[in-house]
Amino acid sequence: MKYFFTLTFSLLVTSSLWAQKIAKSQALEDLTFLERILVNGHPVNYNPAHPKVTLLPLLQKLKANQQDSLTSTQFQRLLREAIFRMGCVHTRISKVPTEPGKTNKVFFPSSLWIRNGILVDTLNRAVQAINGIAAQQLVDEIRHLYASDGATTALSTAVFNKNSSWLVSQYLNYPAQYTMRLDTTTLLLQAVSSPPSVPHTSSSSADQVLFRNEDNVFYLTSSVPVLKLTEFRKNDRALIKKSFRYLEQTPAKQLILDLRDNLGGNRQSAVALTQHLLKDVAFSYTILQPKPSIWQYLNGKGKLYLALSKLKYNVGQFYRGQKTALGRAFVYRYRPSKHPFEGQVYVLTDGYTASASTMVTSWLKQHSSARFVGQQSGGGYNGNNGGSFPTVTLPNTKYEISTPAYRLILDAGSSQAQGIMPDVIIEPDGAKDAALKRTIELIGAGGE
Repeated sequence: MKYFFTLTFSLLVTSSLWAQKIAKSQALEDLTFLERILVNGHPVNYNPAHPKVTLLPLLQKLKANQQDSLTSTQFQRLLREAIFRMGCVHTRISKVPTEPGKTNKVFFPSSLWIRNGILVDTLNRAVQAINGIAAQQLVDEIRHLYASDGATTALSTAVFNKNSSWLVSQYLNYPAQYTMRLDTTTLLLQAVSSPPSVPHTSSSSADQVLFRNEDNVFYLTSSVPVLKLTEFRKNDRALIKKSFRYLEQTPAKQLILDLRDNLGGNRQSAVALTQHLLKDVAFSYTILQPKPSIWQYLNGKGKLYLALSKLKYNVGQFYRGQKTALGRAFVYRYRPSKHPFEGQVYVLTDGYTASASTMVTSWLKQHSSARFVGQQSGGGYNGNNGGSFPTVTLPNTKYEISTPAYRLILDAGSSQAQGIMPDVIIEPDGAKDAALKRTIELIGAGGE
């Protein structure tokens, strides 16, 4: 998932305005094609008992547009909004058909933040407009660039808060200077040659690092153990095992599980982690091959990928499969470890928490008393779409879209497609790690 997201993010930040025009009729035909895929084959609509997800409001909006044509950038933004409305974190533009011309890219000179839906600068001053574009319009459009499960703005907001300099400059087509209007003053800012860096959440030099696997780390801060996992890799199981052996020997009464910036990865490592966190309760997930099939819409490469995945499940793991009313289901069941963690777990999440990492959060929400701190996760509570990622090609513009073929069901009895909303919501604050600090305070106050 992390590689998948990095690739598609690069498609955005390396693109710019270019002159090619797309006829409105062609854009309508391509979005109508995407609508048919969504309604008739996308696993987000796997369950007839849930309301259908459609693109009809967006199609109506395009039909009402008085222009006869769209620029390539306008169409790409429209396509990204369509994918956002699909409410699937794993559906992405995988190939842009026309490479843009070279642009001398310069960047907005400072970081901006979306807090409580409002655009603010590094001094927490509300931004009213940039280069004559109302801040609310900019926020609304940028927060529809990346899809979260359940069509929330969780992932888009998180992406913006880490990459605002790039996204603002790209949105405004890389101007040489910016006029930023605040409540009481207007600032004239010169563009810079490279975007300012925004620190990611990580252990500090004051913390005691005990075990590490690349950027995944188990450490002590204020004497509280923290397991920070920014990705699930196959070889993380050794780190997980050592960390919980340490907790068993201490024994610790609290654990902070930091899943911020974690876009997923290896499902077996996510399972191994959960086995150490749950007590006396089995947990499971189901990979469903929905009855509505996406096969008829796939391009040649997509059909090959889907066929190979069907061999993997229907032949390689046929013993797990069973016929259900919703399609063929492959069930994976697990038991906790013999010596699971007995203390209180605090889970830190943000918009990047998705895919395999929200499998962990869903299981903890269902089967434990874990408390959640931070921001809404980008991955869905009751499951996500994945298992295989074949591609479709839009008939006119030739954009390629990677789209999941299966549904991973985590809580079949729930209709909550959105990510978990934390028990304690903490707005992002730049270099200061307010979510971690607040969790340490909660632990010091007895968890209240």
